[in-house]
Amino acid sequence: MAELIQKKLQGEVEKYQQLQKDLSKSMSGRQKLEAQLTENNIVKEELALLDGSNVVFKLLGPVLVRQELGEARATVGKRLEYITAEIFLGTVLALGDEPGSFC
Repeated sequence: MAELIQKKLQGEVEKYQQLQKDLSKSMSGRQKLEAQLTENNIVKEELALLDGSNVVFKLLGPVLVRQELGEARATVGKRLEYITAEIFLGTVLALGDEPGSFC
């Protein structure tokens, strides 16, 4: 009887430990996305301060390449949309709901 309870308890402890690992992984991913969101919002604010006479560069590998201001704003906007969607999707999945069930 005691062995059965011990085995059942051990199984529950292992499930709990796996849930803890999953939660830690999820939180780490979320924190990374939140940091990216903050950085991109700062870039968006900085780009909003510029006018057409300013020159914008983007980093491609080890090279800085000139980029049109409108293109840079569009790229940052798309990046913000993507990151926001990823955060939302992660939240929905963490709650155990289907992605379309909030609508």
